[in-house]
Amino acid sequence: MSTGIGSKKQCVTCNKSGGILTCDGCGKTFCGKHVIEHRQELAAKLDNIMQEHDLLQQEIEQPSARKNSLLQKIDRWEKDSMLKIQIAAESARRSLLDLLEQAKGPLSKIYDDITDDLHSAREADDFSEYDLDRWKKQLKDLELQVTFPPAAKLVPDKNNPIYLMQLHIDDSLNNNSPNRKDGAANQSNSTLQERFLQSLGPVRFEEGGFIARHTSPVSDYAYVRGRLLYLRGSHTIRFRLEKCKQPYYIFFGCMSSKVNLQEDAFRLPSSVGWFGSNQAYEQGRCSRSCKKSEFNSNKIQPNDVLQITLDCSQMEIRLYHERMKTTCVLGVDPKLTPFPWQLLMVLCNPGDTIRILPNA
Repeated sequence: MSTGIGSKKQCVTCNKSGGILTCDGCGKTFCGKHVIEHRQELAAKLDNIMQEHDLLQQEIEQPSARKNSLLQKIDRWEKDSMLKIQIAAESARRSLLDLLEQAKGPLSKIYDDITDDLHSAREADDFSEYDLDRWKKQLKDLELQVTFPPAAKLVPDKNNPIYLMQLHIDDSLNNNSPNRKDGAANQSNSTLQERFLQSLGPVRFEEGGFIARHTSPVSDYAYVRGRLLYLRGSHTIRFRLEKCKQPYYIFFGCMSSKVNLQEDAFRLPSSVGWFGSNQAYEQGRCSRSCKKSEFNSNKIQPNDVLQITLDCSQMEIRLYHERMKTTCVLGVDPKLTPFPWQLLMVLCNPGDTIRILPNA
């Protein structure tokens, strides 16, 4: 604010000319009373901007579909696709049940004929190996007609496809470096933050994918994969075992992203990592030799921090126990675990909880 000089000016609020001040920001003039109100209005606008600033920080740290238009489109595509599948499945199911209902009469007639033959042969004690083979074949044929109706088969409706959605990233907009060719897998640890993304079994993600929690009341495998793909370079992810039931039984490792997440994923030839009971898995083969992998799961405790390094250049993964200051190393065969790699974890015990820590 500055004092008006020259021609007599009036307050824009009350038209008084006493004690006039001019706002350097908006150029308007105010009296002593209303200049205070003007400053209060500016302070209120600043508070609104600070609130928008705080909300934007939350959105940056934990993106939500409420604000992100692409996430909204993905959610809408998912719901629409599921609805189409449910409608198609219900229609096919209803048609098949109608067909089976129509076939009950003929199938029951065949069944009754076989029943009469069996009872007659037993009562008369008049049958041979030929008759046994014939009845066995008749029953087998009848079972096939019941379980696999010959008049029905499932065929894809090419006129109503459900297209898969993929996210394509324009590298030129995200990174101007000429060496960046392979998207997220090529960025350094400090650029992209790993999170949990895919799951199979009793597990729940919390805090935007930074926490994975085993939700079953009984021991059961819960499979988890990270969101990032690793193609080259060395990448380290730090974890804290926030809850870890003893004896320790959690799998840390990696697998090829080209292989779907499935049950017994840690036993697949594309998987490498460490499990409880001192188990080390190399391309799906299990070894309990501590000396071979320098891995001792008995020393892992709740609240321990572990680091797993996916070294694509050296084609190996390393597990570092921060409290014990020990490092375990396993080689990765790129023929069995083709790039890009993906983080793989398996939780087993009820309540086991893993947190991904921020990049250093």
